[in-house]
Amino acid sequence: MMLNPILLAAITTMPQPPCSPHAMSPSLATTSSGAVLTWMEPAPIGPNTTSDDVWRLRISEFNATDNTWSTAKTITQRRNFFVNWADTPQIAISEDGSIVSTWLQKSGGDTYAYDIGVARSIDSGHTWTMLGTLNDDRVKGEHGFVSMVPSEGGIRAIWLDGRAMASEGHGHESGGDMSLRTAMITDTIGESSQLDNRTCECCPTTLAVTPQGVLAAYRDRDADDRRDISIVRLDGNTWSAPADLHRDDWQISGCPVNGPDIDARGQQVAIAWYTGGENPGVFTAHSIDGGKTFAAPQSFGTEDAIGRVAIAWRDATIADVVWIESGDDDATLQHARTGKTASETKIIATVPLGRRSGYPRIAPVGEGRSLLVWTAQDPKKGLETRLMQ
Repeated sequence: MMLNPILLAAITTMPQPPCSPHAMSPSLATTSSGAVLTWMEPAPIGPNTTSDDVWRLRISEFNATDNTWSTAKTITQRRNFFVNWADTPQIAISEDGSIVSTWLQKSGGDTYAYDIGVARSIDSGHTWTMLGTLNDDRVKGEHGFVSMVPSEGGIRAIWLDGRAMASEGHGHESGGDMSLRTAMITDTIGESSQLDNRTCECCPTTLAVTPQGVLAAYRDRDADDRRDISIVRLDGNTWSAPADLHRDDWQISGCPVNGPDIDARGQQVAIAWYTGGENPGVFTAHSIDGGKTFAAPQSFGTEDAIGRVAIAWRDATIADVVWIESGDDDATLQHARTGKTASETKIIATVPLGRRSGYPRIAPVGEGRSLLVWTAQDPKKGLETRLMQ
C-alpha cells in the first residue's frame, strides 16, 4: 500500500543510560515519572576487568521531567544466566509500585535447559527478593520469552514453555511442542495454566492491558507449520481460544525468532509484526474495541526488513513503530508512525548486522513522547537511547 506522509518524530539527544561496555538485552517499562530500563552486562571482577562467565542484570530509572538517568543498581549477579540476544530479561511495575524482573537461568548441562528466574522489589529497585522460577515444572528444557503487564493487583505474565518437549535438541526435532502458559505474580508466583498447546518455539511474546482485560499476542504454529500471529484475550476470568491476527500464511519449517509487539491505550490497541509470507515485511494493525477486532494492516519496510519490531502509543491517535532492516555491511534501525494513516520511514541509527543488534524497545514517557533504546553499533557504548517527540 502507498504510505501517506504524517509528521515524523523529532529525535532528542539525551544523556545515555549508565550501562557498561558490551551491555545488551534492554527492557523498558513506563512509570508515572518516565520509565525504567533493565539490561545485561558483563560483571566486573577487578579493576578494568570483566568476566565472560559472570553477568549482572542492572536497572536504572529515566526521569522524563529533566531527561536524566538514576544511578544503576544490580538486580542479580550470577554465573548461571542464560544470556541470549532475543530471549531477554523483562521488567514490569505493579499498580502498588512494586517492580518484578525476570531472567533466564540454566537448569542443567544441556545448552537449552533453562528456567525463568523472578525477583521483586518494593523499594524502587534498591533491594530484591528472589521469588523462585516462573515456570512451575522441573523439566530441564526451554522456558522463556516472557511478557508481563500490571493486572489484578499484581503482574500477569506469559511465556513459552517447553515442558512437553524432549530434552534433546532445540525442540525443532523433538517429539513434543512448545506451549504458551500464564501465571500471576504478587509476593509469590501463582500456579500456571496453558493458553496454547502448540506455538512457534522461540519468538518473543507480547502483552497489553485494555479495559476488558489482558490481551496477548505471539507467533503460533499449526500442523502445517504456518507460523502467523495469534491473539488470546482474558475477559474476566476466562481466556479466549487462540485466533489469527491476520492470515499471512507464513509457512516455514524452523522458528524465525521474530515476534510481535503490542501496546494499548484504553480501547485503542496497536500491534506490529513481521512476516516472511507471500507478502513479506513489517505490518501494523489497529483496534478501537480493546482488541476484539482489528482493521486492515498497514505495511512498512522494504524487502530488506528483518523485523524485530517494537511499538508504543505516543498520544491518543498515533503510535511509534520501529524495526530493523539489513544492509550490505550493517543494519539500520527504522522508525515510522502509524495511525489512521502511515508515515514514511526514517533511519534512526546504524546497528550491528546479525544477532548482536537484538531487539529495540520503545515505551511512552508522557503525552507525545516515546523513549527508544537499542544495542549500539559500537560494543563499547553498550546501549543507546533517544526521545521521540
